[in-house]
Amino acid sequence: MKSIKLLILPLVIIGLISFLALHRPVTAAPPDQPGTIVISPVAQANGVTLEKKANSKTVQLGQVVSFTVTIKNESKKAIDFTLTDAMPEGLALALQSHSISATLGTFDSANNTLSWSGSLPQGQETAIIYHAIPPSTTAPDKTLNNVARLEFGETTLEAGATITTQPKESGGWWWWNLFVDFIALSLVYLDNVLGSWGVPYAFGFSIILFTLVVRLATFPLNMQQIKSSKAMQELQPRMKEMQEKYKNDREKLAQEQMALYKEAGVNPLGGCLPTLVQMPIWFALYQSLTQLSHEGLLYEGFLWIPSLAGPVADQAGGIGWLWPLPPSVGWGPALAYLVLPVLLVVSQMYMQQMMTPPNPDPQQASMNSMMKIMPLMFGYFALVVPSGLSLYWFTSNMLALIQQYFTQTSMKPATTPAGAPLRAPVTASPIATNAEEDNKNTNVKSKRKSRRKR
Repeated sequence: MKSIKLLILPLVIIGLISFLALHRPVTAAPPDQPGTIVISPVAQANGVTLEKKANSKTVQLGQVVSFTVTIKNESKKAIDFTLTDAMPEGLALALQSHSISATLGTFDSANNTLSWSGSLPQGQETAIIYHAIPPSTTAPDKTLNNVARLEFGETTLEAGATITTQPKESGGWWWWNLFVDFIALSLVYLDNVLGSWGVPYAFGFSIILFTLVVRLATFPLNMQQIKSSKAMQELQPRMKEMQEKYKNDREKLAQEQMALYKEAGVNPLGGCLPTLVQMPIWFALYQSLTQLSHEGLLYEGFLWIPSLAGPVADQAGGIGWLWPLPPSVGWGPALAYLVLPVLLVVSQMYMQQMMTPPNPDPQQASMNSMMKIMPLMFGYFALVVPSGLSLYWFTSNMLALIQQYFTQTSMKPATTPAGAPLRAPVTASPIATNAEEDNKNTNVKSKRKSRRKR
Protein backbone atom coordinates (compact mmCIF):
# COMPACT_ATOMS: atom_id res chain seq x y z
CA MET A 1 0.00 0.00 0.00
CA LYS A 2 2.83 2.37 0.86
CA SER A 3 4.55 1.69 -2.47
CA ILE A 4 1.32 2.50 -4.30
CA LYS A 5 1.09 5.86 -2.55
CA LEU A 6 4.69 6.64 -3.46
CA LEU A 7 3.89 5.99 -7.12
CA ILE A 8 0.92 8.38 -7.31
CA LEU A 9 2.89 11.65 -7.54
CA PRO A 10 5.39 10.45 -10.18
CA LEU A 11 2.56 9.04 -12.29
CA VAL A 12 0.68 12.34 -12.08
CA ILE A 13 3.83 14.23 -13.18
CA ILE A 14 4.50 11.84 -16.06
CA GLY A 15 0.84 11.98 -17.10
CA LEU A 16 0.89 15.78 -17.17
CA ILE A 17 4.08 15.88 -19.24
CA SER A 18 2.62 13.24 -21.57
CA PHE A 19 -0.51 15.29 -22.18
CA LEU A 20 1.37 18.52 -22.74
CA ALA A 21 4.01 16.89 -24.95
CA LEU A 22 1.47 15.07 -27.11
CA HIS A 23 -0.77 18.11 -27.43
CA ARG A 24 0.65 19.74 -30.55
CA PRO A 25 -0.37 23.38 -30.99
CA VAL A 26 -1.02 24.65 -34.50
CA THR A 27 2.02 26.68 -35.52
CA ALA A 28 1.46 27.13 -39.25
CA ALA A 29 -1.62 27.66 -41.36
CA PRO A 30 -2.15 26.37 -44.90
CA PRO A 31 -1.38 28.89 -47.66
CA ASP A 32 -5.01 29.35 -48.62
CA GLN A 33 -6.06 30.58 -45.18
CA PRO A 34 -6.33 34.33 -44.51
CA GLY A 35 -3.32 35.92 -42.88
CA THR A 36 -0.80 33.49 -44.41
CA ILE A 37 1.97 35.14 -46.41
CA VAL A 38 3.65 33.00 -49.05
CA ILE A 39 6.87 34.40 -50.50
CA SER A 40 7.46 33.85 -54.21
CA PRO A 41 10.32 31.46 -55.09
CA VAL A 42 11.85 34.13 -57.38
CA ALA A 43 12.62 37.77 -56.58
CA GLN A 44 14.35 40.32 -58.81
CA ALA A 45 15.54 43.92 -58.46
CA ASN A 46 18.31 46.12 -59.92
CA GLY A 47 19.49 43.38 -62.24
CA VAL A 48 19.93 40.82 -59.44
CA THR A 49 17.81 37.67 -59.28
CA LEU A 50 17.27 35.53 -56.17
CA GLU A 51 15.74 32.08 -56.56
CA LYS A 52 15.05 29.39 -54.00
CA LYS A 53 13.98 25.81 -54.72
CA ALA A 54 13.19 22.71 -52.68
CA ASN A 55 13.82 19.26 -54.11
CA SER A 56 10.36 18.13 -52.97
CA LYS A 57 7.01 19.75 -52.23
CA THR A 58 6.07 17.17 -49.59
CA VAL A 59 8.41 15.78 -46.96
CA GLN A 60 7.89 13.05 -44.41
CA LEU A 61 8.66 13.91 -40.81
CA GLY A 62 12.26 13.00 -40.03
CA GLN A 63 13.29 13.00 -43.71
CA VAL A 64 15.72 15.40 -45.39
CA VAL A 65 14.71 18.12 -47.82
CA SER A 66 17.35 19.96 -49.88
CA PHE A 67 17.21 23.67 -50.64
CA THR A 68 19.10 25.41 -53.42
CA VAL A 69 19.48 29.20 -53.40
CA THR A 70 20.79 30.83 -56.57
CA ILE A 71 21.94 34.43 -56.96
CA LYS A 72 22.38 35.79 -60.50
CA ASN A 73 24.04 39.15 -61.03
CA GLU A 74 23.01 40.75 -64.33
CA SER A 75 23.64 44.28 -63.15
CA LYS A 76 26.43 46.54 -64.40
CA LYS A 77 28.73 46.04 -61.41
CA ALA A 78 29.83 43.51 -58.82
CA ILE A 79 27.81 43.21 -55.64
CA ASP A 80 28.73 42.37 -52.06
CA PHE A 81 25.87 40.30 -50.73
CA THR A 82 24.69 38.80 -47.45
CA LEU A 83 22.07 36.09 -47.33
CA THR A 84 20.30 34.79 -44.23
CA ASP A 85 17.84 31.93 -43.97
CA ALA A 86 16.22 31.40 -40.57
CA MET A 87 14.48 28.04 -40.46
CA PRO A 88 10.78 28.40 -39.56
CA GLU A 89 9.31 26.61 -36.57
CA GLY A 90 8.97 22.97 -37.51
CA LEU A 91 12.11 22.86 -39.67
CA ALA A 92 15.74 22.35 -38.58
CA LEU A 93 19.04 22.54 -40.41
CA ALA A 94 20.50 19.07 -40.99
CA LEU A 95 24.05 19.78 -39.86
CA GLN A 96 24.98 16.40 -38.39
CA SER A 97 24.23 14.25 -41.40
CA HIS A 98 24.62 16.62 -44.36
CA SER A 99 27.13 19.29 -45.30
CA ILE A 100 26.61 22.72 -46.83
CA SER A 101 28.18 23.54 -50.18
CA ALA A 102 28.58 26.94 -51.87
CA THR A 103 30.24 27.86 -55.17
CA LEU A 104 31.77 31.01 -53.65
CA GLY A 105 31.80 33.07 -50.48
CA THR A 106 31.73 31.93 -46.86
CA PHE A 107 28.86 30.50 -44.85
CA ASP A 108 28.02 29.76 -41.24
CA SER A 109 25.16 28.25 -39.27
CA ALA A 110 24.10 29.07 -35.74
CA ASN A 111 20.80 28.97 -33.86
CA ASN A 112 19.11 27.16 -36.76
CA THR A 113 19.95 30.02 -39.15
CA LEU A 114 22.10 29.89 -42.28
CA SER A 115 24.31 32.91 -43.05
CA TRP A 116 26.11 33.30 -46.39
CA SER A 117 28.13 36.20 -47.73
CA GLY A 118 30.51 37.01 -50.58
CA SER A 119 31.22 39.16 -53.60
CA LEU A 120 29.57 38.27 -56.91
CA PRO A 121 31.11 39.74 -60.11
CA GLN A 122 29.01 41.19 -62.90
CA GLY A 123 27.39 38.66 -65.25
CA GLN A 124 27.96 35.66 -62.95
CA GLU A 125 25.80 33.54 -60.69
CA THR A 126 26.43 31.51 -57.56
CA ALA A 127 24.51 28.93 -55.58
CA ILE A 128 24.44 27.35 -52.16
CA ILE A 129 22.92 23.98 -51.30
CA TYR A 130 21.89 23.06 -47.77
CA HIS A 131 19.57 20.57 -46.12
CA ALA A 132 16.86 20.66 -43.50
CA ILE A 133 14.62 18.20 -41.69
CA PRO A 134 11.09 18.56 -40.35
CA PRO A 135 11.68 16.80 -37.01
CA SER A 136 9.57 13.86 -35.91
CA THR A 137 8.26 16.10 -33.12
CA THR A 138 6.66 18.45 -35.70
CA ALA A 139 2.97 18.15 -36.44
CA PRO A 140 2.20 16.50 -39.81
CA ASP A 141 0.10 18.03 -42.61
CA LYS A 142 1.52 21.51 -42.00
CA THR A 143 2.73 23.93 -44.62
CA LEU A 144 6.12 25.49 -43.90
CA ASN A 145 7.34 28.51 -45.85
CA ASN A 146 11.12 28.81 -45.73
CA VAL A 147 12.30 32.29 -46.75
CA ALA A 148 15.80 33.37 -47.79
CA ARG A 149 16.64 37.08 -47.39
CA LEU A 150 19.28 38.65 -49.64
CA GLU A 151 20.81 42.07 -48.93
CA PHE A 152 23.18 43.98 -51.22
CA GLY A 153 23.72 47.69 -51.06
CA GLU A 154 20.40 49.20 -50.05
CA THR A 155 18.36 46.51 -51.76
CA THR A 156 16.65 43.54 -50.05
CA LEU A 157 15.16 40.54 -51.84
CA GLU A 158 13.19 37.63 -50.38
CA ALA A 159 12.47 34.28 -52.00
CA GLY A 160 10.69 31.35 -50.39
CA ALA A 161 10.18 27.63 -50.88
CA THR A 162 7.07 25.96 -49.47
CA ILE A 163 6.91 22.36 -48.27
CA THR A 164 4.16 20.32 -46.66
CA THR A 165 4.92 17.80 -43.92
CA GLN A 166 3.59 14.26 -44.03
CA PRO A 167 3.37 11.65 -41.24
CA LYS A 168 6.40 9.41 -41.16
CA GLU A 169 6.07 5.77 -42.04
CA SER A 170 6.03 3.56 -38.97
CA GLY A 171 8.38 0.62 -39.33
CA GLY A 172 9.41 -2.11 -36.92
CA TRP A 173 7.66 -2.29 -33.56
CA TRP A 174 5.11 0.52 -33.60
CA TRP A 175 4.75 0.55 -29.81
CA TRP A 176 8.51 0.98 -29.37
CA ASN A 177 8.60 3.78 -31.95
CA LEU A 178 5.71 5.41 -30.10
CA PHE A 179 7.69 5.23 -26.84
CA VAL A 180 10.79 6.73 -28.49
CA ASP A 181 8.72 9.54 -30.04
CA PHE A 182 7.08 10.20 -26.66
CA ILE A 183 10.47 10.72 -25.00
CA ALA A 184 11.61 12.96 -27.86
CA LEU A 185 8.38 14.98 -27.61
CA SER A 186 8.77 15.29 -23.84
CA LEU A 187 12.34 16.59 -24.16
CA VAL A 188 11.39 19.09 -26.87
CA TYR A 189 8.41 20.26 -24.83
CA LEU A 190 10.51 20.78 -21.71
CA ASP A 191 13.13 22.57 -23.82
CA ASN A 192 10.47 24.94 -25.22
CA VAL A 193 9.06 25.65 -21.75
CA LEU A 194 12.46 26.33 -20.19
CA GLY A 195 13.48 28.39 -23.21
CA SER A 196 10.33 30.52 -22.92
CA TRP A 197 11.28 31.19 -19.29
CA GLY A 198 14.69 32.44 -20.37
CA VAL A 199 16.62 29.51 -18.89
CA PRO A 200 20.07 29.19 -20.50
CA TYR A 201 21.13 25.80 -21.85
CA ALA A 202 17.45 24.86 -21.94
CA PHE A 203 17.87 21.48 -23.62
CA GLY A 204 20.52 20.33 -21.15
CA PHE A 205 18.31 21.29 -18.22
CA SER A 206 15.34 19.58 -19.88
CA ILE A 207 17.38 16.33 -19.87
CA ILE A 208 18.17 16.87 -16.18
CA LEU A 209 14.48 17.52 -15.42
CA PHE A 210 13.50 14.41 -17.38
CA THR A 211 16.03 12.39 -15.35
CA LEU A 212 14.47 13.71 -12.14
CA VAL A 213 11.03 12.58 -13.30
CA VAL A 214 12.37 9.10 -14.09
CA ARG A 215 14.02 8.88 -10.65
CA LEU A 216 10.73 9.90 -9.01
CA ALA A 217 8.84 7.29 -11.01
CA THR A 218 11.27 4.55 -9.93
CA PHE A 219 11.61 5.86 -6.37
CA PRO A 220 9.86 2.86 -4.71
CA LEU A 221 12.05 0.42 -6.63
CA ASN A 222 15.19 2.36 -5.75
CA MET A 223 14.20 2.36 -2.08
CA GLN A 224 13.74 -1.41 -2.25
CA GLN A 225 17.19 -1.70 -3.82
CA ILE A 226 18.79 0.35 -1.02
CA LYS A 227 16.99 -1.62 1.69
CA SER A 228 18.04 -4.89 0.09
CA SER A 229 21.66 -3.73 -0.06
CA LYS A 230 21.56 -2.60 3.58
CA ALA A 231 19.99 -5.87 4.73
CA MET A 232 22.63 -7.85 2.85
CA GLN A 233 25.35 -5.95 4.68
CA GLU A 234 23.76 -6.74 8.04
CA LEU A 235 23.60 -10.44 7.16
CA GLN A 236 27.28 -10.71 6.27
CA PRO A 237 28.47 -11.89 9.76
CA ARG A 238 25.87 -14.66 9.73
CA MET A 239 26.81 -15.56 6.17
CA LYS A 240 30.46 -15.86 7.16
CA GLU A 241 29.60 -18.19 10.04
CA MET A 242 27.54 -20.38 7.72
CA GLN A 243 30.35 -20.56 5.20
CA GLU A 244 32.78 -21.68 7.89
CA LYS A 245 30.33 -24.22 9.26
CA TYR A 246 29.30 -25.71 5.90
CA LYS A 247 32.47 -25.13 3.93
CA ASN A 248 32.54 -28.77 2.86
CA ASP A 249 28.84 -29.00 2.02
CA ARG A 250 27.95 -26.50 -0.71
CA GLU A 251 24.40 -27.80 -1.07
CA LYS A 252 23.67 -27.42 2.64
CA LEU A 253 25.26 -23.97 2.59
CA ALA A 254 22.98 -22.86 -0.24
CA GLN A 255 19.91 -24.17 1.62
CA GLU A 256 20.87 -22.34 4.80
CA GLN A 257 21.57 -19.12 2.93
CA MET A 258 18.18 -19.23 1.21
CA ALA A 259 16.53 -19.92 4.56
CA LEU A 260 18.32 -16.91 6.04
CA TYR A 261 17.25 -14.69 3.13
CA LYS A 262 13.66 -15.86 3.57
CA GLU A 263 13.72 -15.30 7.33
CA ALA A 264 15.19 -11.79 6.92
CA GLY A 265 12.84 -10.94 4.05
CA VAL A 266 15.73 -10.19 1.71
CA ASN A 267 15.78 -10.84 -2.01
CA PRO A 268 19.42 -11.20 -3.16
CA LEU A 269 18.36 -10.14 -6.67
CA GLY A 270 16.24 -7.21 -5.47
CA GLY A 271 18.97 -4.72 -6.34
CA CYS A 272 18.75 -5.60 -10.04
CA LEU A 273 15.10 -4.61 -10.49
CA PRO A 274 15.58 -0.81 -10.79
CA THR A 275 18.32 -1.36 -13.38
CA LEU A 276 16.13 -3.72 -15.39
CA VAL A 277 13.26 -1.23 -15.29
CA GLN A 278 15.45 1.66 -16.46
CA MET A 279 17.14 -0.24 -19.29
CA PRO A 280 14.25 0.31 -21.76
CA ILE A 281 14.34 4.02 -20.85
CA TRP A 282 18.10 4.11 -21.54
CA PHE A 283 17.68 2.49 -24.95
CA ALA A 284 14.70 4.68 -25.86
CA LEU A 285 16.47 7.82 -24.65
CA TYR A 286 19.56 6.91 -26.66
CA GLN A 287 17.43 6.42 -29.77
CA SER A 288 15.50 9.65 -29.07
CA LEU A 289 18.65 11.74 -28.62
CA THR A 290 20.24 10.20 -31.71
CA GLN A 291 17.06 10.97 -33.63
CA LEU A 292 16.97 14.56 -32.34
CA SER A 293 20.65 14.91 -33.17
CA HIS A 294 20.14 13.83 -36.78
CA GLU A 295 17.10 16.07 -37.04
CA GLY A 296 19.04 19.15 -35.93
CA LEU A 297 17.31 19.74 -32.58
CA LEU A 298 20.31 18.91 -30.40
CA TYR A 299 22.76 21.46 -31.74
CA GLU A 300 23.07 23.57 -28.57
CA GLY A 301 25.69 22.96 -25.89
CA PHE A 302 25.50 22.74 -22.12
CA LEU A 303 27.88 24.53 -19.75
CA TRP A 304 31.33 23.38 -20.93
CA ILE A 305 29.97 20.80 -23.46
CA PRO A 306 30.20 22.19 -27.03
CA SER A 307 27.15 20.26 -28.27
CA LEU A 308 24.76 17.75 -26.71
CA ALA A 309 24.77 15.90 -30.03
CA GLY A 310 28.55 15.54 -29.98
CA PRO A 311 31.09 14.19 -30.12
CA VAL A 312 29.29 11.65 -32.30
CA ALA A 313 25.78 11.51 -33.67
CA ASP A 314 25.49 7.75 -33.28
CA GLN A 315 27.44 4.77 -31.98
CA ALA A 316 28.60 3.83 -35.49
CA GLY A 317 31.05 6.71 -35.25
CA GLY A 318 33.00 4.98 -32.46
CA ILE A 319 35.89 6.93 -30.98
CA GLY A 320 37.15 8.11 -34.36
CA TRP A 321 36.63 11.68 -33.15
CA LEU A 322 39.29 11.10 -30.46
CA TRP A 323 41.73 8.55 -31.85
CA PRO A 324 44.16 8.56 -33.57
CA LEU A 325 45.61 11.78 -32.23
CA PRO A 326 45.27 14.65 -32.76
CA PRO A 327 41.46 14.56 -32.25
CA SER A 328 39.46 15.31 -35.36
CA VAL A 329 37.29 17.77 -33.41
CA GLY A 330 40.33 19.66 -32.09
CA TRP A 331 42.07 19.53 -28.71
CA GLY A 332 39.84 22.09 -27.02
CA PRO A 333 36.46 20.46 -27.86
CA ALA A 334 37.95 16.97 -27.28
CA LEU A 335 39.02 17.86 -23.72
CA ALA A 336 35.62 19.44 -23.10
CA TYR A 337 33.86 16.28 -24.28
CA LEU A 338 36.10 14.07 -22.09
CA VAL A 339 35.10 15.76 -18.83
CA LEU A 340 31.64 14.18 -18.64
CA PRO A 341 32.79 10.56 -19.30
CA VAL A 342 35.43 10.93 -16.55
CA LEU A 343 32.83 12.27 -14.10
CA LEU A 344 30.51 9.43 -15.10
CA VAL A 345 33.14 6.75 -14.37
CA VAL A 346 34.01 8.26 -10.97
CA SER A 347 30.37 8.58 -9.90
CA GLN A 348 29.59 5.06 -11.14
CA MET A 349 32.51 3.57 -9.18
CA TYR A 350 31.56 5.41 -6.00
CA MET A 351 27.90 4.39 -6.33
CA GLN A 352 28.88 0.77 -6.93
CA GLN A 353 31.08 0.82 -3.83
CA MET A 354 28.21 2.19 -1.72
CA MET A 355 25.63 -0.28 -2.98
CA THR A 356 27.76 -3.45 -3.10
CA PRO A 357 28.00 -5.05 0.36
CA PRO A 358 31.20 -6.91 1.30
CA ASN A 359 30.75 -10.62 0.89
CA PRO A 360 33.17 -13.26 2.26
CA ASP A 361 31.90 -15.79 -0.25
CA PRO A 362 34.79 -16.29 -2.74
CA GLN A 363 32.37 -16.80 -5.62
CA GLN A 364 30.41 -13.64 -4.80
CA ALA A 365 33.61 -11.70 -4.21
CA SER A 366 34.84 -12.76 -7.65
CA MET A 367 31.56 -11.59 -9.16
CA ASN A 368 31.86 -8.25 -7.37
CA SER A 369 35.37 -7.86 -8.80
CA MET A 370 34.03 -8.44 -12.29
CA MET A 371 31.34 -5.83 -11.68
CA LYS A 372 34.06 -3.24 -11.15
CA ILE A 373 34.55 -3.28 -14.91
CA MET A 374 31.05 -1.83 -15.40
CA PRO A 375 32.04 1.82 -14.68
CA LEU A 376 34.76 1.56 -17.32
CA MET A 377 32.22 0.18 -19.78
CA PHE A 378 29.90 3.11 -19.06
CA GLY A 379 32.85 5.42 -19.61
CA TYR A 380 33.46 3.89 -23.03
CA PHE A 381 29.78 4.15 -23.94
CA ALA A 382 29.92 7.84 -23.00
CA LEU A 383 32.58 8.31 -25.67
CA VAL A 384 30.49 6.86 -28.50
CA VAL A 385 27.02 8.27 -27.78
CA PRO A 386 25.64 11.84 -27.79
CA SER A 387 26.66 13.83 -24.73
CA GLY A 388 22.98 14.28 -23.91
CA LEU A 389 22.74 10.61 -22.96
CA SER A 390 25.92 10.83 -20.85
CA LEU A 391 24.36 13.82 -19.08
CA TYR A 392 21.33 11.66 -18.26
CA TRP A 393 23.54 8.87 -16.85
CA PHE A 394 25.61 11.25 -14.75
CA THR A 395 22.56 13.06 -13.37
CA SER A 396 20.91 9.74 -12.55
CA ASN A 397 24.06 8.62 -10.71
CA MET A 398 24.19 11.81 -8.65
CA LEU A 399 20.53 11.53 -7.69
CA ALA A 400 21.08 7.87 -6.76
CA LEU A 401 24.06 8.79 -4.56
CA ILE A 402 22.04 11.46 -2.76
CA GLN A 403 19.16 9.07 -2.18
CA GLN A 404 21.55 6.32 -1.05
CA TYR A 405 23.31 8.58 1.44
CA PHE A 406 20.20 9.98 3.13
CA THR A 407 18.41 6.63 3.14
CA GLN A 408 21.29 4.63 4.64
CA THR A 409 21.91 7.19 7.39
CA SER A 410 18.26 7.04 8.44
CA MET A 411 17.84 3.26 8.32
CA LYS A 412 18.24 1.08 11.42
CA PRO A 413 19.38 -2.55 11.51
CA ALA A 414 16.58 -4.95 10.74
CA THR A 415 15.00 -6.58 13.82
CA THR A 416 12.05 -8.73 14.60
CA PRO A 417 8.88 -7.15 16.01
CA ALA A 418 10.03 -8.02 19.52
CA GLY A 419 13.32 -6.18 18.91
CA ALA A 420 15.45 -9.34 18.94
CA PRO A 421 17.99 -10.19 16.23
CA LEU A 422 16.75 -12.11 13.23
CA ARG A 423 18.21 -15.36 14.55
CA ALA A 424 19.96 -16.32 17.72
CA PRO A 425 23.74 -16.01 17.49
CA VAL A 426 25.64 -19.15 16.81
CA THR A 427 27.00 -20.61 20.07
CA ALA A 428 29.70 -23.14 20.65
CA SER A 429 28.92 -26.58 19.44
CA PRO A 430 27.06 -28.69 22.11
CA ILE A 431 29.13 -31.68 21.07
CA ALA A 432 32.30 -29.89 22.00
CA THR A 433 30.76 -28.85 25.36
CA ASN A 434 29.77 -32.44 26.22
CA ALA A 435 33.26 -33.64 25.36
CA GLU A 436 34.76 -31.15 27.77
CA GLU A 437 32.42 -32.36 30.56
CA ASP A 438 33.34 -35.99 29.88
CA ASN A 439 37.02 -35.10 30.15
CA LYS A 440 36.42 -33.40 33.49
CA ASN A 441 34.48 -36.41 34.84
CA THR A 442 37.19 -38.79 33.70
CA ASN A 443 39.87 -36.74 35.45
CA VAL A 444 37.83 -36.65 38.69
CA LYS A 445 37.30 -40.42 38.65
CA SER A 446 40.99 -41.09 38.04
CA LYS A 447 41.94 -38.88 41.00
CA ARG A 448 39.51 -40.72 43.29
CA LYS A 449 40.93 -44.11 42.29
CA SER A 450 44.45 -42.99 43.01
CA ARG A 451 43.45 -41.79 46.47
CA ARG A 452 41.79 -45.16 47.30
CA LYS A 453 44.92 -47.05 46.32
CA ARG A 454 46.95 -44.94 48.69
